[in-house]
Amino acid sequence: MLFLFTTVAVAEEMKRVYIAASYEQNHICGGPQEAGVIKGLNKTGWFEGMNLEIMRYYMDTKKKNTTPEAMKKEAEIITAQIEKFKPEVLVVLDDNAFREAALPLAGSKELAIVFCGMNGQPENYNAKKRFMNTREKPGGNITGIYEKLYVGRSMKVMQNALPALKGKKIVGITDYSPTGNAITTQFEVESKDMPGDTDWELRRVKDWQEYTELIETLNKDEGIGAIYPVALRLKVSDTEIYTAPEIFKWTTENSAHPEMALNYFFAKVGLFGGAAVDFKAMGFQAGRKAGQILNGEKAGDLSIDDASDYAIVFNLKRAKKLGIDIPLPLLTAADHVYK
Repeated sequence: MLFLFTTVAVAEEMKRVYIAASYEQNHICGGPQEAGVIKGLNKTGWFEGMNLEIMRYYMDTKKKNTTPEAMKKEAEIITAQIEKFKPEVLVVLDDNAFREAALPLAGSKELAIVFCGMNGQPENYNAKKRFMNTREKPGGNITGIYEKLYVGRSMKVMQNALPALKGKKIVGITDYSPTGNAITTQFEVESKDMPGDTDWELRRVKDWQEYTELIETLNKDEGIGAIYPVALRLKVSDTEIYTAPEIFKWTTENSAHPEMALNYFFAKVGLFGGAAVDFKAMGFQAGRKAGQILNGEKAGDLSIDDASDYAIVFNLKRAKKLGIDIPLPLLTAADHVYK
Protein backbone atom coordinates (compact mmCIF):
# COMPACT_ATOMS: atom_id res chain seq x y z
CA MET A 1 0.00 0.00 0.00
CA LEU A 2 1.58 3.24 -1.14
CA PHE A 3 0.33 6.64 -2.14
CA LEU A 4 2.13 9.82 -3.08
CA PHE A 5 0.66 13.29 -2.85
CA THR A 6 2.25 16.23 -4.61
CA THR A 7 1.83 19.44 -2.60
CA VAL A 8 1.85 22.74 -4.46
CA ALA A 9 0.69 26.28 -3.89
CA VAL A 10 -2.96 26.12 -4.90
CA ALA A 11 -3.97 28.78 -7.38
CA GLU A 12 -7.57 29.58 -8.27
CA GLU A 13 -7.27 27.78 -11.62
CA MET A 14 -5.67 24.67 -10.09
CA LYS A 15 -7.33 21.37 -11.05
CA ARG A 16 -6.93 17.97 -9.43
CA VAL A 17 -6.40 14.48 -10.89
CA TYR A 18 -6.24 11.25 -8.89
CA ILE A 19 -4.32 8.32 -10.45
CA ALA A 20 -5.10 4.87 -9.03
CA ALA A 21 -2.94 1.99 -10.29
CA SER A 22 -3.62 -1.71 -9.81
CA TYR A 23 0.13 -2.19 -9.61
CA GLU A 24 2.92 -1.38 -7.19
CA GLN A 25 4.92 1.77 -7.93
CA ASN A 26 7.18 1.56 -11.02
CA HIS A 27 5.63 -1.73 -12.15
CA ILE A 28 6.71 -2.93 -15.60
CA CYS A 29 3.16 -2.35 -16.90
CA GLY A 30 1.99 0.47 -14.65
CA GLY A 31 5.06 2.70 -14.85
CA PRO A 32 4.92 3.28 -18.63
CA GLN A 33 1.16 3.89 -18.50
CA GLU A 34 1.53 6.48 -15.74
CA ALA A 35 4.32 8.24 -17.64
CA GLY A 36 2.08 8.31 -20.71
CA VAL A 37 -0.82 9.76 -18.73
CA ILE A 38 1.36 12.64 -17.54
CA LYS A 39 2.56 13.27 -21.08
CA GLY A 40 -1.04 13.30 -22.33
CA LEU A 41 -2.07 15.78 -19.64
CA ASN A 42 0.87 17.99 -20.62
CA LYS A 43 -0.17 17.81 -24.27
CA THR A 44 -3.57 19.25 -23.36
CA GLY A 45 -2.11 22.09 -21.29
CA TRP A 46 -2.00 20.59 -17.79
CA PHE A 47 1.25 20.50 -15.84
CA GLU A 48 1.81 19.14 -12.38
CA GLY A 49 2.89 21.86 -9.97
CA MET A 50 1.71 24.65 -12.27
CA ASN A 51 -2.01 24.31 -12.84
CA LEU A 52 -2.51 20.72 -11.74
CA GLU A 53 -2.35 18.73 -8.50
CA ILE A 54 -1.97 14.96 -8.79
CA MET A 55 -2.52 12.36 -6.07
CA ARG A 56 -1.26 8.85 -6.83
CA TYR A 57 -2.14 5.54 -5.20
CA TYR A 58 -0.64 2.11 -5.91
CA MET A 59 -2.94 -0.76 -4.92
CA ASP A 60 -0.26 -3.45 -5.34
CA THR A 61 -2.86 -6.05 -6.35
CA LYS A 62 -0.51 -8.16 -8.46
CA LYS A 63 1.83 -9.27 -5.71
CA LYS A 64 0.65 -8.19 -2.25
CA ASN A 65 -3.06 -7.32 -2.09
CA THR A 66 -4.16 -10.18 -4.31
CA THR A 67 -7.35 -11.42 -2.65
CA PRO A 68 -10.80 -9.95 -3.37
CA GLU A 69 -11.00 -8.82 0.25
CA ALA A 70 -7.62 -7.05 0.10
CA MET A 71 -8.53 -5.33 -3.18
CA LYS A 72 -11.78 -4.05 -1.70
CA LYS A 73 -9.90 -2.59 1.27
CA GLU A 74 -7.55 -0.81 -1.14
CA ALA A 75 -10.57 0.55 -3.02
CA GLU A 76 -12.02 1.83 0.26
CA ILE A 77 -8.81 3.78 0.88
CA ILE A 78 -9.05 5.27 -2.60
CA THR A 79 -12.70 6.25 -2.08
CA ALA A 80 -11.86 7.99 1.19
CA GLN A 81 -8.96 9.87 -0.38
CA ILE A 82 -11.09 10.92 -3.34
CA GLU A 83 -13.76 12.31 -0.98
CA LYS A 84 -11.10 14.42 0.73
CA PHE A 85 -9.00 15.37 -2.31
CA LYS A 86 -12.04 16.10 -4.54
CA PRO A 87 -10.44 15.54 -7.95
CA GLU A 88 -12.18 16.49 -11.16
CA VAL A 89 -10.85 13.32 -12.85
CA LEU A 90 -9.99 9.83 -11.62
CA VAL A 91 -7.59 7.90 -13.86
CA VAL A 92 -7.39 4.15 -13.19
CA LEU A 93 -4.68 1.87 -14.57
CA ASP A 94 -5.61 -1.78 -15.25
CA ASP A 95 -8.73 -3.81 -14.53
CA ASN A 96 -8.42 -4.28 -10.77
CA ALA A 97 -8.39 -0.54 -10.15
CA PHE A 98 -11.30 -0.05 -12.54
CA ARG A 99 -13.42 -2.87 -11.16
CA GLU A 100 -12.87 -2.14 -7.46
CA ALA A 101 -12.38 1.64 -7.32
CA ALA A 102 -13.93 3.17 -10.45
CA LEU A 103 -16.96 1.09 -11.38
CA PRO A 104 -18.73 1.75 -8.03
CA LEU A 105 -18.47 5.48 -8.86
CA ALA A 106 -20.27 5.12 -12.19
CA GLY A 107 -22.95 7.78 -12.48
CA SER A 108 -21.20 10.32 -10.23
CA LYS A 109 -22.04 13.91 -11.12
CA GLU A 110 -18.88 15.34 -9.52
CA LEU A 111 -16.24 12.94 -10.82
CA ALA A 112 -15.18 11.97 -14.34
CA ILE A 113 -13.34 8.66 -14.78
CA VAL A 114 -10.79 7.63 -17.42
CA PHE A 115 -9.58 4.03 -17.48
CA CYS A 116 -6.38 2.83 -19.13
CA GLY A 117 -5.21 -0.68 -19.94
CA MET A 118 -8.55 -2.44 -19.58
CA ASN A 119 -8.26 -6.09 -20.61
CA GLY A 120 -11.79 -7.11 -19.69
CA GLN A 121 -14.49 -6.37 -22.22
CA PRO A 122 -16.19 -3.02 -21.42
CA GLU A 123 -19.55 -4.63 -22.20
CA ASN A 124 -19.00 -7.24 -19.48
CA TYR A 125 -18.29 -4.54 -16.89
CA ASN A 126 -21.30 -2.62 -18.17
CA ALA A 127 -23.47 -5.65 -17.39
CA LYS A 128 -22.33 -5.51 -13.75
CA LYS A 129 -23.00 -1.79 -13.40
CA ARG A 130 -24.16 0.33 -16.31
CA PHE A 131 -21.73 3.08 -17.25
CA MET A 132 -21.99 3.34 -21.03
CA ASN A 133 -24.53 3.34 -23.83
CA THR A 134 -21.99 2.39 -26.50
CA ARG A 135 -18.21 2.54 -26.80
CA GLU A 136 -18.60 5.31 -29.37
CA LYS A 137 -20.86 7.43 -27.13
CA PRO A 138 -20.59 6.29 -23.50
CA GLY A 139 -23.01 8.94 -22.26
CA GLY A 140 -22.05 8.76 -18.57
CA ASN A 141 -19.06 9.83 -16.49
CA ILE A 142 -16.66 7.11 -17.71
CA THR A 143 -14.47 6.78 -20.80
CA GLY A 144 -11.06 5.29 -21.46
CA ILE A 145 -8.69 3.09 -23.41
CA TYR A 146 -9.22 -0.63 -24.02
CA GLU A 147 -5.98 -2.62 -24.27
CA LYS A 148 -6.33 -4.24 -27.69
CA LEU A 149 -3.60 -6.88 -28.05
CA TYR A 150 -3.12 -6.88 -31.85
CA VAL A 151 -2.54 -10.63 -31.71
CA GLY A 152 -2.94 -11.06 -35.47
CA ARG A 153 -0.36 -8.40 -36.30
CA SER A 154 2.08 -9.84 -33.78
CA MET A 155 1.75 -13.27 -35.37
CA LYS A 156 2.44 -11.84 -38.82
CA VAL A 157 5.57 -10.14 -37.48
CA MET A 158 6.69 -13.42 -35.93
CA GLN A 159 6.11 -15.23 -39.22
CA ASN A 160 8.33 -12.68 -40.99
CA ALA A 161 10.98 -12.95 -38.30
CA LEU A 162 10.88 -16.73 -38.16
CA PRO A 163 10.52 -18.44 -41.55
CA ALA A 164 10.78 -21.77 -39.70
CA LEU A 165 7.54 -20.94 -37.90
CA LYS A 166 5.53 -22.05 -40.96
CA GLY A 167 3.79 -25.32 -40.24
CA LYS A 168 4.43 -25.09 -36.52
CA LYS A 169 2.22 -24.15 -33.61
CA ILE A 170 2.14 -21.02 -31.46
CA VAL A 171 1.09 -21.72 -27.87
CA GLY A 172 -0.43 -18.98 -25.74
CA ILE A 173 -0.15 -19.33 -21.97
CA THR A 174 -2.46 -17.58 -19.50
CA ASP A 175 -3.22 -17.92 -15.79
CA TYR A 176 -6.48 -17.87 -13.82
CA SER A 177 -6.10 -14.44 -12.21
CA PRO A 178 -8.71 -11.78 -13.12
CA THR A 179 -6.25 -10.36 -15.67
CA GLY A 180 -5.49 -13.86 -16.97
CA ASN A 181 -9.21 -14.52 -17.45
CA ALA A 182 -9.60 -11.22 -19.30
CA ILE A 183 -6.63 -11.87 -21.58
CA THR A 184 -7.99 -15.34 -22.34
CA THR A 185 -11.21 -13.71 -23.52
CA GLN A 186 -9.20 -11.21 -25.54
CA PHE A 187 -7.46 -14.07 -27.33
CA GLU A 188 -10.87 -15.50 -28.18
CA VAL A 189 -12.15 -12.12 -29.42
CA GLU A 190 -9.04 -11.44 -31.52
CA SER A 191 -8.75 -14.98 -32.89
CA LYS A 192 -10.63 -13.86 -36.00
CA ASP A 193 -7.68 -11.56 -36.81
CA MET A 194 -5.09 -14.34 -36.69
CA PRO A 195 -3.47 -15.26 -40.02
CA GLY A 196 -5.28 -18.11 -41.69
CA ASP A 197 -2.20 -20.30 -41.79
CA THR A 198 -1.56 -19.98 -38.03
CA ASP A 199 -1.80 -23.08 -35.87
CA TRP A 200 -2.75 -21.68 -32.47
CA GLU A 201 -3.37 -23.33 -29.11
CA LEU A 202 -4.15 -21.74 -25.74
CA ARG A 203 -2.94 -23.41 -22.55
CA ARG A 204 -3.81 -22.24 -19.02
CA VAL A 205 -1.84 -22.80 -15.83
CA LYS A 206 -2.98 -22.40 -12.23
CA ASP A 207 0.40 -21.98 -10.51
CA TRP A 208 4.17 -21.79 -10.89
CA GLN A 209 4.66 -25.56 -10.90
CA GLU A 210 2.21 -26.02 -13.76
CA TYR A 211 3.90 -23.22 -15.71
CA THR A 212 7.41 -24.63 -15.40
CA GLU A 213 6.20 -28.13 -16.24
CA LEU A 214 4.40 -26.79 -19.33
CA ILE A 215 7.49 -24.95 -20.58
CA GLU A 216 9.57 -28.10 -20.13
CA THR A 217 6.96 -30.12 -22.04
CA LEU A 218 6.83 -27.59 -24.88
CA ASN A 219 10.64 -27.63 -25.10
CA LYS A 220 10.46 -31.29 -26.09
CA ASP A 221 7.78 -30.74 -28.76
CA GLU A 222 9.32 -30.16 -32.19
CA GLY A 223 5.94 -29.01 -33.48
CA ILE A 224 6.05 -25.83 -31.38
CA GLY A 225 7.45 -22.77 -33.15
CA ALA A 226 6.84 -20.02 -30.58
CA ILE A 227 5.08 -19.27 -27.31
CA TYR A 228 3.01 -16.31 -26.19
CA PRO A 229 3.51 -16.22 -22.38
CA VAL A 230 1.00 -14.00 -20.62
CA ALA A 231 0.71 -15.84 -17.33
CA LEU A 232 1.53 -12.78 -15.25
CA ARG A 233 0.68 -13.87 -11.70
CA LEU A 234 1.54 -17.34 -10.44
CA LYS A 235 1.44 -18.74 -6.93
CA VAL A 236 4.75 -20.33 -5.92
CA SER A 237 3.80 -21.20 -2.33
CA ASP A 238 1.40 -20.09 0.37
CA THR A 239 3.61 -17.07 1.00
CA GLU A 240 5.16 -16.30 -2.40
CA ILE A 241 3.80 -15.12 -5.76
CA TYR A 242 5.75 -14.56 -8.97
CA THR A 243 4.77 -11.78 -11.35
CA ALA A 244 6.10 -10.75 -14.77
CA PRO A 245 9.75 -9.97 -13.84
CA GLU A 246 10.35 -13.31 -12.10
CA ILE A 247 8.28 -15.32 -14.60
CA PHE A 248 9.99 -13.87 -17.66
CA LYS A 249 13.49 -14.14 -16.18
CA TRP A 250 12.98 -17.86 -15.62
CA THR A 251 11.32 -18.27 -19.03
CA THR A 252 14.19 -16.75 -20.99
CA GLU A 253 16.64 -18.89 -19.06
CA ASN A 254 14.73 -22.13 -19.60
CA SER A 255 12.49 -21.95 -22.68
CA ALA A 256 13.73 -23.27 -26.01
CA HIS A 257 11.20 -21.24 -28.02
CA PRO A 258 11.02 -17.55 -29.01
CA GLU A 259 8.40 -15.61 -27.08
CA MET A 260 5.83 -13.15 -28.38
CA ALA A 261 5.74 -10.09 -26.10
CA LEU A 262 2.42 -8.66 -24.91
CA ASN A 263 3.92 -5.18 -24.61
CA TYR A 264 7.27 -3.84 -25.69
CA PHE A 265 8.55 -3.50 -22.12
CA PHE A 266 8.32 -7.30 -21.89
CA ALA A 267 10.79 -7.45 -24.78
CA LYS A 268 12.98 -4.97 -22.95
CA VAL A 269 13.26 -7.35 -19.99
CA GLY A 270 14.15 -10.30 -22.20
CA LEU A 271 11.33 -11.78 -24.32
CA PHE A 272 11.99 -12.22 -28.03
CA GLY A 273 9.46 -9.68 -29.33
CA GLY A 274 6.82 -9.21 -32.02
CA ALA A 275 4.18 -6.53 -32.48
CA ALA A 276 3.50 -5.43 -28.91
CA VAL A 277 1.15 -2.92 -27.28
CA ASP A 278 2.89 0.38 -26.58
CA PHE A 279 1.92 0.96 -22.93
CA LYS A 280 3.31 4.48 -22.75
CA ALA A 281 1.34 5.47 -25.86
CA MET A 282 -1.76 3.88 -24.37
CA GLY A 283 -1.27 5.98 -21.23
CA PHE A 284 -0.84 9.05 -23.43
CA GLN A 285 -4.25 8.38 -25.00
CA ALA A 286 -5.82 8.18 -21.54
CA GLY A 287 -3.99 11.29 -20.35
CA ARG A 288 -5.26 13.27 -23.32
CA LYS A 289 -8.83 12.27 -22.49
CA ALA A 290 -8.29 13.38 -18.89
CA GLY A 291 -6.93 16.68 -20.18
CA GLN A 292 -9.89 17.16 -22.51
CA ILE A 293 -12.22 16.70 -19.54
CA LEU A 294 -10.27 19.27 -17.51
CA ASN A 295 -10.64 21.59 -20.52
CA GLY A 296 -14.42 21.32 -20.33
CA GLU A 297 -15.43 18.29 -22.38
CA LYS A 298 -17.68 15.61 -20.90
CA ALA A 299 -16.44 12.08 -20.35
CA GLY A 300 -19.65 10.71 -21.82
CA ASP A 301 -18.97 12.51 -25.10
CA LEU A 302 -15.49 10.98 -25.47
CA SER A 303 -15.44 7.56 -27.13
CA ILE A 304 -13.95 4.49 -25.50
CA ASP A 305 -11.03 3.72 -27.82
CA ASP A 306 -8.71 0.81 -28.49
CA ALA A 307 -5.05 1.30 -27.68
CA SER A 308 -4.05 2.75 -31.02
CA ASP A 309 -0.32 2.13 -31.13
CA TYR A 310 1.66 -1.06 -31.24
CA ALA A 311 5.42 -1.31 -31.57
CA ILE A 312 7.48 -3.84 -33.50
CA VAL A 313 10.15 -4.90 -31.02
CA PHE A 314 12.96 -7.41 -30.80
CA ASN A 315 15.46 -8.41 -28.15
CA LEU A 316 18.71 -9.26 -29.95
CA LYS A 317 20.27 -10.90 -26.90
CA ARG A 318 17.36 -13.32 -26.75
CA ALA A 319 17.48 -13.90 -30.51
CA LYS A 320 21.19 -14.69 -30.30
CA LYS A 321 20.64 -17.16 -27.46
CA LEU A 322 17.99 -18.93 -29.54
CA GLY A 323 20.22 -18.92 -32.63
CA ILE A 324 17.79 -16.75 -34.62
CA ASP A 325 18.92 -14.29 -37.28
CA ILE A 326 16.15 -11.73 -37.69
CA PRO A 327 15.94 -10.49 -41.32
CA LEU A 328 17.63 -7.09 -41.66
CA PRO A 329 14.64 -5.37 -43.35
CA LEU A 330 12.47 -6.34 -40.37
CA LEU A 331 15.06 -5.09 -37.88
CA THR A 332 15.27 -1.81 -39.79
CA ALA A 333 11.49 -1.43 -39.60
CA ALA A 334 11.35 -2.19 -35.88
CA ASP A 335 10.39 0.55 -33.41
CA HIS A 336 12.58 -0.83 -30.63
CA VAL A 337 15.57 -3.17 -30.81
CA TYR A 338 17.03 -4.12 -27.44
CA LYS A 339 20.61 -5.35 -27.38
